[in-house]
Amino acid sequence: MDNYEKLSGLKPDFLVSYKLIPASEGGRKTPPFQHIRWDWLYDGDDPAIVSMIHPEAIDEKGEPFPEGPIPDNAYALMFILDTGRRGIHATRIKEGVKGFFVEGSRKVATCTAIKVLSIHENLTY
Repeated sequence: MDNYEKLSGLKPDFLVSYKLIPASEGGRKTPPFQHIRWDWLYDGDDPAIVSMIHPEAIDEKGEPFPEGPIPDNAYALMFILDTGRRGIHATRIKEGVKGFFVEGSRKVATCTAIKVLSIHENLTY
């Protein structure tokens, strides 16, 4: 699979550091893989309000990992897929914002936004 930038034609919106939640604490029971379609939940938001913001795990050089398993603790480029909500996210995403990768209602990773990238360039109204 191509990376999300090639598929969507958009640059990544922001960068997060993430850490998987162990299965013993309610996280995934099987290892995650590159291009898994996790959604995003802002810390403190109602768990029913998730957003289609998908991660693409990257290595220390900023290159996407190949298809297959991804590390438990790394960085991910984030791509906002719901263009109708892009403006809302542009007001909320800032360095230090906390969130989670979620599968349905299950939190599978803790995240911290560490850099705003192209979220303002990708705005469409």
